[in-house]
Amino acid sequence: MIKFQDLSIKLKLISIQLFTTLFILVFFVSIYLFSQYHQYESRAFTRMSTLAEILGSNSISALLFFDNDAATDVLESLETQTDVLNAVVYDHNSDVFARFDRKSYTGFSFGLMDIEKETAVDGHFILTKKIVFDDLKVGWIALRLDSSNRRSELLEALWQSFLLFIAGIILAGLLSVRAQKPISDSIGRLAETAKQIKDSGDYTIRVKSSSRDEIGLLVGSFNDMLEKIRNHEQHLEDLVAERTVELEAAKTKAEESDHLKSAFLASMSHELRTPLNSIIGFTGILLQGMAGPLSDEQTKQLSMVKGSASHLLELINDILDISKIESGRIQVYDEAFKVDLLLVMAVSSLRPFAEKKGLRLRHNIESSLPKLYSDKRRLEQVLLNLINNAIKFTDEGEILVNSYLKEGFLYIDVIDTGIGISEQDLETIFETFRQIDTGLDRVKEGSGLGLAISKKLVELLSGTITVVSEPGAGSTFSVALPVTQEK
Repeated sequence: MIKFQDLSIKLKLISIQLFTTLFILVFFVSIYLFSQYHQYESRAFTRMSTLAEILGSNSISALLFFDNDAATDVLESLETQTDVLNAVVYDHNSDVFARFDRKSYTGFSFGLMDIEKETAVDGHFILTKKIVFDDLKVGWIALRLDSSNRRSELLEALWQSFLLFIAGIILAGLLSVRAQKPISDSIGRLAETAKQIKDSGDYTIRVKSSSRDEIGLLVGSFNDMLEKIRNHEQHLEDLVAERTVELEAAKTKAEESDHLKSAFLASMSHELRTPLNSIIGFTGILLQGMAGPLSDEQTKQLSMVKGSASHLLELINDILDISKIESGRIQVYDEAFKVDLLLVMAVSSLRPFAEKKGLRLRHNIESSLPKLYSDKRRLEQVLLNLINNAIKFTDEGEILVNSYLKEGFLYIDVIDTGIGISEQDLETIFETFRQIDTGLDRVKEGSGLGLAISKKLVELLSGTITVVSEPGAGSTFSVALPVTQEK
């Protein structure tokens, strides 16, 4: 069912005008019919009173001389009055003196004659009146009149009112359609323009209006608002253009800075790696005794030099890797390789470091692992980072490297029994230069780049890396890579 509020302005205006006209017509037709009813009733009782006066006057002598036949003759004159059903003359004691009854209406009783009255009962008019001679009551006259004529007159009046009502509705409808047009057309143009602006985004469109009423004021305000929006939009476009120029300049400057940073890092890599590799190589030669025997203190000091140089070289390599990743200069080279062999090699290469700390490093590799089409070198780098990290933060127990297939993905889990990671650290562990607050000595601390590099490399391989950990119980780092066919 359509609600009034859902109608268009045009239909609302027409409906309001029609309902108003309908109410007015019903009101005045009701007054007219009520007036007609009472006019007819008044005319009927006036006529009956006149008849009663005439009949009563003509019956005075008959009542005075007790001449019933004369009174009856007087009443018989009502035969020509077809709407008179009963007429009775009563003496001064209210006894029936003479009566007239039309066929099929005989035997009607007017009751006790005590007062003069005019009543309408059961579709009939009843009148009782005194018969007076020389200010002395000598009898009563009672009449009963058929009101069927009244009903026909009322029906005729009702029919006339109905025709008038229909004519009024039609006229009101025509006038409503005509009267609402200037209003609905103006509002319609306003609504259509608003929709057009919404669809096109063109704030140069304007609504035309020739009226100076409230609608004209509304249209003018709407056009003013559009002008302000257009000016504001132009201002924003100018600001955007200005900011775009500034951003382009900033981008160019940033690219230049990035280029200079890359060149600096490449230069520093060369300048630092060469002496560091020399330090690591020469200290290795000295520790092997190739330059002569060393004392215990010399061996200890050279081992510290070599360890520090190796740590510094590792840090330089991490910084270069993260710089390449963030600048988008690192490339992925996909190839088909056996994952199980890669896992075995990674575990085997780091097992001596685990055993040196008294840890057990083992693997559990699913036998049906397919060949993986990805970057073997980058995946190996991720695995070594995760396993080395597990060894670093585990003091007792074991590290397990677990691999399996699930729903088209290869999963590699690195599970340790180490110190674990707090919930607070889990939120930032993969961020660059973030280190876990272990509360222990610096031996367990690093550059804070290993996990960040691992995460970014896994994402370059279209995979994900997640971690589940509990402080004091250990951690599980899980790498998921899609198993794709060779292209």
